[in-house]
Amino acid sequence: MDFYEECKSDTKQHKSLKVDNLLASLNKKDAESLKKALLDPDVPTRAIERVLLNNKIECGCWAINQWRKTNGITLRSSNAIGGK
Repeated sequence: MDFYEECKSDTKQHKSLKVDNLLASLNKKDAESLKKALLDPDVPTRAIERVLLNNKIECGCWAINQWRKTNGITLRSSNAIGGK
């Protein structure tokens, strides 16, 4: 197998989301608390990102939004909340 084929096959085998890996790495209490925030559409993605950064956990908005979309959470923009 050449490098391209090996890289491509490896990517398909490890398709889990960054947030899933993060949740798995946290203790049970913290994982449940973070998951509660992730599942609540009233908690802004940017707020989750800031709280994680304050706790020295790097996880960007894209990864959080991707997890939320994959788990059926309706994403709301700040414009939608403001009534525009």
